Amino acid sequence: MTRPEGVPAEGEVVERDVEQLRADLGHTVEELVHRVDVPQRLREKRAETTERVQAEVARARETVAQKAPAVQDALRESPAVVGGVLAAFLLLCVRTLVARRRARRKEDTGGTG
Repeated sequence: MTRPEGVPAEGEVVERDVEQLRADLGHTVEELVHRVDVPQRLREKRAETTERVQAEVARARETVAQKAPAVQDALRESPAVVGGVLAAFLLLCVRTLVARRRARRKEDTGGTG
């Protein structure tokens, strides 16, 4: 029996299917190895976090550099207002830290206390 031109033989189809299956299996194994390699995943996560924090620090420095002259002028013109704003900001920070500590202690004690 002759086959039409351009139609692969049954053996070629099976070979191609086997190669595709091997490639798919290889990708699956690589993904599983990556998921199981917790130390490597932690290193990757740490690197991502470090990069993100460094970018945030750079942005914060840029913002501070841009705003510093205006803050200095405001401080010279009305130190009491700036002091009040600063005190309110510090109070907000302290309250936030205290609330976080309480929440963490509550988690650590299993929700009691």
